[in-house]
Amino acid sequence: ADTTTGDKTKTIVVGSHSDGVPAGSGINDNGSGTVGNLILALNLAHLFETSSSYSTYKYRVRFCWWGAEELGLLGARYHVDQASLPSTTTVGERLQDYLVNLNYDMLAGPNYRFGIHDSSTVPLTTPTQALNGTSQITGLFRQWFSEQNLPWSNASLGGGSDYVPFLAAGLAVGGVNTGAGGIKPASERDQYAAILGIGNGGLANAAYDPCYHQQCDRITNINPFAYEKVVKAAAYAIEYLGRLNDLEKWLYPQGRLKNFELFNSHQLYDFRNDPDLI
Repeated sequence: ADTTTGDKTKTIVVGSHSDGVPAGSGINDNGSGTVGNLILALNLAHLFETSSSYSTYKYRVRFCWWGAEELGLLGARYHVDQASLPSTTTVGERLQDYLVNLNYDMLAGPNYRFGIHDSSTVPLTTPTQALNGTSQITGLFRQWFSEQNLPWSNASLGGGSDYVPFLAAGLAVGGVNTGAGGIKPASERDQYAAILGIGNGGLANAAYDPCYHQQCDRITNINPFAYEKVVKAAAYAIEYLGRLNDLEKWLYPQGRLKNFELFNSHQLYDFRNDPDLI
């Protein structure tokens, strides 16, 4: 789903995967991201269409729902592969027309943490042109959570979700998640309780999502407070990027290669080694 306005050659891609594992009902993973992405798209369209005081962005925003993420990021990988083919010449459909990918996967974990994708954790094989913009996105989310008096944690960019093919192709990426099967340490529980109040730091030595990839990932397996905050952070990121005078320079101050066929489209990271596999 695309905004009807904005430069097609400078597109902000917002993505979430729409599939789940056969063993689970898929409410947090990734119904939360799927619906969150839809809410972002619907609200932005409503503002553009009905508010005379809300100006449109200079850049197109493309909202995507990827298939087969749980089978190895297949939908997002296919999209990037097709967009990078020399035969793809339609303006707005080429990988060179994309500036950044924001990824939202598992946004409402019951024992949540606000996990901001940390640019310092990208694999060593990441093209250098993606590094500055990815760092900028990391800082943008950290600033928002801090200004909202909310705690935040670092989340890996090691390869566990649909940002991978974009990052491997040299595009800046970022996002927030609330954790999967990883264990919340006591130090993080205490960090969150110090800001949110005693008793609000979650359970130490327990999974962020105890129903991760299980049948119990049902409608009761979400934390509404965490969900609301992450979706608001996602909305802020779109608004901030959309209002920048020169988003491309903000992300790529040294410029960027646009001959994407020079990249190995199959240069993907081993997502099985990502501590934040989601």
